[in-house]
Amino acid sequence: MIRLVSCITEQHNWALLLVAVCVCAAGNLAAVFMLSRARQCVKAHRNLWLAVAGTVLGGTIWATHFIAMLSYNIPVTYQITETGLSIVVAVAISCLAAFTALYVPGRQGAVAAGILLGLAIATMHAIGLSAISASVFMEADQTTVIAAWLLGGVFAVGSMLLLVREITGGRLVFAALLIVAAVCSHHLVSMGGLSVTPLNAGAAEALTFLDRVGIAVGVCIVSSLLIATGVAALFFDRHLTDVKGLANATFEAVVLTRAGQIVHANERFAALTGRPVAELKSLFLDDFLTDRQRSQGVLKSLDGPLPIEIVEGVIEYRGRETSVFGLRDISERLETNRQLTYLASHDPLTGLLNRRSFNSQSEATIAETRAGGTSAALLTLDLDGFKSINDVHGHADGDLVLQQVAEVLNGSFDEPAFSGRIGGDEFSVMLPGYQALEAQQAASVFMSKFKSMFGKNEKGGALGVSVGIATFPEHGDDLKQLQNNADAALYRAKSLGKGRICAFDRFLDQQVRTRRRLEEELRGAVKAKELFLLYQPIVDAISAETKGYEALLRWRHPTYGVLPPAVFIEAAEESGSIVEIGKWVLEEACRQAASWNNRLFVAVNVSARQLLSPDLFEHVTDALNTSRLSSERLELEITETSLLVDRTDVASSLEALTSLGVKLVMDDYGTGYSSVSNLRRYPFSKVKIDRTFVATLGEDPVAEVFIDCALALGKRLGLTVVVEGIESEQQRARLNGKAPDLLQGFLFGRPGVITTRIATLENVILLPKAPKPASTLR
Repeated sequence: MIRLVSCITEQHNWALLLVAVCVCAAGNLAAVFMLSRARQCVKAHRNLWLAVAGTVLGGTIWATHFIAMLSYNIPVTYQITETGLSIVVAVAISCLAAFTALYVPGRQGAVAAGILLGLAIATMHAIGLSAISASVFMEADQTTVIAAWLLGGVFAVGSMLLLVREITGGRLVFAALLIVAAVCSHHLVSMGGLSVTPLNAGAAEALTFLDRVGIAVGVCIVSSLLIATGVAALFFDRHLTDVKGLANATFEAVVLTRAGQIVHANERFAALTGRPVAELKSLFLDDFLTDRQRSQGVLKSLDGPLPIEIVEGVIEYRGRETSVFGLRDISERLETNRQLTYLASHDPLTGLLNRRSFNSQSEATIAETRAGGTSAALLTLDLDGFKSINDVHGHADGDLVLQQVAEVLNGSFDEPAFSGRIGGDEFSVMLPGYQALEAQQAASVFMSKFKSMFGKNEKGGALGVSVGIATFPEHGDDLKQLQNNADAALYRAKSLGKGRICAFDRFLDQQVRTRRRLEEELRGAVKAKELFLLYQPIVDAISAETKGYEALLRWRHPTYGVLPPAVFIEAAEESGSIVEIGKWVLEEACRQAASWNNRLFVAVNVSARQLLSPDLFEHVTDALNTSRLSSERLELEITETSLLVDRTDVASSLEALTSLGVKLVMDDYGTGYSSVSNLRRYPFSKVKIDRTFVATLGEDPVAEVFIDCALALGKRLGLTVVVEGIESEQQRARLNGKAPDLLQGFLFGRPGVITTRIATLENVILLPKAPKPASTLR
C-alpha cells in the first residue's frame, strides 16, 4: 500500500494523470451509451453499434494508459510496433467483450464480457509496457500484478452486470465509472509494484516534460475526436434515425419536394407507388397525382386509384427550403361516409328510401315538374293482413315479407320512379312524368307482380295490398296535399274490400276526409270536455214506473254542434279512441247515478273493442270505487255481435264482473245470430229485444213471432226481458198481452238530463230520431 501511495504521489505528474482520468471517464461514458443504443436499436444496426462501442472502449483504454505512462516520471522511449499492437489488441478484445455482453444472455454473458474487458485492459497494459522495455529494465512484483488483474476484472465485471438490468441514466453513468475504476486501478496498482531502471544515459534525455505534454495533447485530441465521432454518431442515430423511423412508422405517406421534384419519401409512399425511394427522387410528385383539388386528390397506387387527403407544409431540409406533403388514405373514410349517408336516407330493412329522404326527393320532383309544366303521380300502398303474419309466424318472417315487397317494388317501376318505406307496412312510389291513367296502369303491373310473388307463398298467401293514387297538379299543388289525397284514395280502396287500386276522387273521398278529421278531433274530445251523457228511462211494463236509465253518449262538436253516436262511434272504434271514451262514459255514468234514488239502476253500453280490452275489469272497478256506486245498480249492455269471437279471456272478464255484482245485459237481441248458446254460456241477467221488431209490429208477422219466442225463452231461462223502441200507445197495447218485464222508448221519455234525485227527466236537449248505429254506444 505504501508503494502504491508513493507511486501515485511521487512517481506521476498529477496534471497529466488527471488528464488521463478525464479522457478515461469521457470515453467510457460514450462507450456505455453506445452499448445501450446497441441493445435498443433494430437488428440491422446492432452489430455496427457494437463495433463502434468496442472501438471507442478499446481506444479509451489505450489513450488512458498512454497518457498515464507519459505522466510517469521515468526516462523512456516508445517502440512503434508494440505501441501500435497495444491499441489493436485493446480495440479487438473490447469489441469481443461488447458482442459477448449483448449476444450471450443473462448474467453469464455479463460476467464473460467483464472478464474480456479486464483482459483487454491487462493485455493492453502489458504490451504497452513492452513498448518501453528497450530503454529501461523493469522488474515486476507478481503479487501486485495479480492484484491489478483482479481489481481490473472485478470492476469490469461489475460494470457489465449493471448493464444487464433495466437501463437507466444512473446505471449507465455508474457502469462507466466502474470501467474507469477498472482501468485506473489496474494501471496504478501494476505500476506501484514495478521497478524501472534506465539502461543508458540517452534514455534519460529521450522525452522532456514538454515532449510528454505535447504527446499527451496529441493523444487527447485523437481520442477526443474518436469519442466525439462516436457521440455524434450516437446523436444522429438517436435523433435523425428516429425521425426517419417515425416518418416510416406513420400510417401516412410523406413526400419532400423542391420545385415539384421529389427529394425524399418515406417507405409508405414507396410501398403505395411500388418504386424504391432512390428511383422516386428523379420523379415529380404530380406524376403520381390526378384529380387534385385543394386538399384532396387521387394517388396512382399499385392497387389502383386511391383517394387521398393532402396536407402541405414548408420545412428546412438539408439547409434548403423544402415542401413536405402528407398523403393520407381516405378511402375508408369516404366509404364510411357513404354508408352513413346511405343509412341516413334509406330504410335499413328493405333498402328503400326512408320517409324523410322520400319526402325530400318527392318535393324536389314536384318542383321540377312544376317548372317543366309536366305531371307526376304519387302511389300510396298499404299491406292488407300483414299484422296476422307477424302474429302467426313471428316478426322475423314479417321482416322477410317486407323485404320481398321491396323487391317487387324495385322490379315494377323503372327510373326515374323511386320508392320509399313510409311506415311499418306502408310504402310510397313517386312517378315523375306520369298522368292518372299511366299511374293506374303502373299500379296494375305492380299488383300483378305482387300477386305472383305472394300468391303461392305459404306464409304470405293471405297478404294483399291496397293502392291509392293522386296526381300532380290535378289532385294537389304540393307534397302534403298529394299525400293526403293519396291516403284518402287508399282509405277508400280498403273500405271497398281491400286489394284494390283507387285514384283520388274529390266527391267520393270527401266523406273519407271528413271521417279522418273526426277521428283526429275525437281523440281530444274527452280532454276538451266536449262529450256528455243523456239518459233514457227504462220502465216497468205494467205500472210504467221508472226502474232505471240507459246512458246515451253525445258529442258537442265545436263546428257541427251536438252529434249522435251514429256519426262518430264507428270512427272511434276504428281509431281505437273508443276505449278511452268508454272509460269516461263508465266513470261519468257511475258518478251521476250515485246521486239518484238507490232504487234506480244505470245501463252503460260496452263496445266490442272495450270487451276485448284487458282493461275493462279495471275500468269498471275504478268507476265504481271512485263514485261509490253500488255494483248491483250498474248494468253493462253488450251486443250479440260483440260475442261472435269466441274467446276465453272475454268469458273470464264477464265472470269476474258478475262476481262483483254488476249485471250483464244482451243488447239488440235478434240482430245477430240470436244464439241461445251465448245466453247460456255468459252470465246474462237481462235481454233487450231490438227496436226493429217493435217498429214492424202489425206489418210483419215474423216480428211478432220473434218477440213471442224471445219473451218465452227469457222467461224459461230466468232472464228479465226488455223491449225497446216503444214510441206509441198502439205498440204498448200490442205488447201488454205478451207480458214483457220492462219497456223503453220515446213513449216514456226522450234522452235528456236528470235534474232531481228522484230521476225526473228534463228534456233540455231534444234530438230527432236517429237511425240505429252499428255500434253499441247509442
